[in-house]
Order: sequence, then structure tokens, then C-alpha cells
Amino acid sequence: MGKCFRYITANTDTEEQSFPVPKAFNTHVEELNLDVLLQKVDHLRMSESGKSESFDLLCDHKEKFRDEIEFMWRFARAYGDMYELSTNTQEKKHYANIGRTLSERAINRAPMNGHCHLWYAVLCGYVSEFEGLQNKINYGHLFKEHLDIAIKLLPEEPFLYYLKGRYCYTVSKLSWIEKKMAATLFGKIPSSTVQEALHNFLKAEELCPGYSNPNYMYLAKCYADLEENQNALKFCNLALLLPTVTKEDKEAQKEMQKIMTSLKR
Repeated sequence: MGKCFRYITANTDTEEQSFPVPKAFNTHVEELNLDVLLQKVDHLRMSESGKSESFDLLCDHKEKFRDEIEFMWRFARAYGDMYELSTNTQEKKHYANIGRTLSERAINRAPMNGHCHLWYAVLCGYVSEFEGLQNKINYGHLFKEHLDIAIKLLPEEPFLYYLKGRYCYTVSKLSWIEKKMAATLFGKIPSSTVQEALHNFLKAEELCPGYSNPNYMYLAKCYADLEENQNALKFCNLALLLPTVTKEDKEAQKEMQKIMTSLKR
């Protein structure tokens, strides 16, 4: 299966109106060849602190490699990272929209590349955060469609099953009105169950044991919903053994403390 990396999120750009990145005057940018650049970018983003450096590096090389598929999907992914790192709503919106545009362009160029579909799905999810209910449902539909394509193309990628699990879990909790609106738009009511969500989170864990804090949190949530409290506690306890690296890790740990408290009542 190759290397199994613990999950760290990513994000977006729409090029022309990029937020200015302050740089020293006359800074010499070292030009890298494509393979070296891609390796360096992938390595940097394995840590939260390296993500913005990874983004800057891609920005420095975008004129040279903008039409290379392996560059394109990573650039979209980096916009996703910047979305995650930013705390400013306008900036987040900017990164999400640009990233979605870039990933859409990547899909058009390489429709059989699973990474292009994966990051297009993720970026549609980010863009949907700023939309009203109808557009949220539209983007949810795109998210699911491209996630399913990515799973067919990258069946060993745990991140995809984590995302599919989150989608199933969210759909299982939709209100009647949300389901009704989705049915009006697409002619059928979206349906999923906590069991289906659980199946996907377990698949991520099977492919990469100790995959992520958020995956353990959702496993605990699913088991708690199904009233399998021993299993819920098991995954809460396993999560305590994982390092807390990202903002999402910290949020997951907080949520698991709440789950553990409610289970012990």
C-alpha cells in the first residue's frame, strides 16, 4: 500500500487577485525542477507549520509549472491548506474559491487523476461553508459525486474514507426540510445511516491504523449513537495516545472529552 501518513488537512486559490504575500525586496527565488519541488512541497505540508511555506513555494513556481497536472492538484490542495490556516472569513472565502477553480481546471485536464477529484471535492466543501442552503446542497452533491470517483481511482487512500464517513454522518443527521430541498433539486432524497458512516471511518482506520484524531472522534460518535458504549470509549482512549498537532486535532480531543463525560454518566 505504500506509506500511510497521518491525516493533515489542506486548501485554495483563484490566482489573479491573490492576497499579497509580504516578501523582502529583491528576494532571490531559487528555481527548482518539478520533481524536487513536488517532493519538497509534500514533505513541508506534513507539519502544520510547513503548510504556508509549502504554499509560498508553489506560488513561486506557478508560472513555470501551471500546466503540469502534478503541480495543479497540489496547488489546489495548498489553497485548501491556506483556507484551514486562515482565521479571517474573507481570506478563507478567497482561498476556497481559487482552490475550487484550480481543482476544476485540473479535473478537466486529467479526468482520471484521483487526486484532482479528491481536492475538487474538498474545495467544494470549503466553498459551501459560505453559501445558503440551496447552494450548500448543490455543493454537497458535487462533493459526493467527486469523492466517489476519487475512491474508485485511489482505493487505498484513507483520507477519502474519512471524508466519505463525514458525508454519510452529516446526511444521516439532516433535518426533514433539508432532505426535502435536496429532493426538489435532484429528484431524490439523500440518504445515509450512522452504520454507513461507521463503515467508512473503520475502513480509514484499517488502511492506516491510528490515522487521525478526527477519525477516532467520529468512530466514537458513531458507536455512541448506536449505543455501543464500550466501543465508543475504546476509540476515545485510543485517541488519547495520538499526538495533537493540528487545530482539527485539538477540536477532536475536546469533543472526545465531552463524549467520554456523557458515556460515563
